Amino acid sequence: MHGHVGMCGFAVPDTSAATLVAVMDRIGVRTMVCSHIQSGGAEVIRGNREVLAAMRAFPGRILGYLSVWPSAEAAVRAEVERCLDAGFVGVKVHNSQGFPYTHPAYVPAYEAAHEQHLPVLFHAWGGEREFVEIAEIAQRYPNASVLLAHAGCENEEGYLRLACEHANVFLDTAYSASPRGLVERLVAGADAEKVVWGSDAYFFSQSQQIGKVLGAKLPEETKALILSGNATRILAGRIH
Repeated sequence: MHGHVGMCGFAVPDTSAATLVAVMDRIGVRTMVCSHIQSGGAEVIRGNREVLAAMRAFPGRILGYLSVWPSAEAAVRAEVERCLDAGFVGVKVHNSQGFPYTHPAYVPAYEAAHEQHLPVLFHAWGGEREFVEIAEIAQRYPNASVLLAHAGCENEEGYLRLACEHANVFLDTAYSASPRGLVERLVAGADAEKVVWGSDAYFFSQSQQIGKVLGAKLPEETKALILSGNATRILAGRIH
């Protein structure tokens, strides 16, 4: 539920969609939902076009999160409508550009996610201020599935609290450090049905990120929920 396509600032020798899918084939990943690597930047329209090209090149293997730059509500609405008409399955928002998640220009994206029961993936740093913003959005748009990226990277208790307080909030496992026992703690603190697997590829290795789930001290049926079952339910719009 968390991957990327496109060029990035890291020393990644091959960022093609074909290579992404080749790695997926090698480790058994059927489908990855991707945003553009520059989803937090102003070039989101170009990025969305590159994501769409990857979706069309690998139908069913790469699904797309659309990204928006909150310059104006009308511009966001137009890009959301264009991307959803093209087959995108969710929204990715990033606050590294300095806009709060509650910025009014984001409203068309959240409204569409609520109306169409789509996931919204939030880049989360573990800060209490952003948790307050995301909690407000989760409450205002209950039919949208709210995914918190990098769950447990900082303020593990804050992630768990948000997931427990809101039926439509889920925890994404993508985290570079992969501390021992984190996946087990997310399941114990929130619920097995509230945790979804993300790799953040290309930033992180898919094999490393899947290994921490496969190696977790959890029942096989719980691992299946994290790796596939919960994502299938979210993408089908069934969050309650």
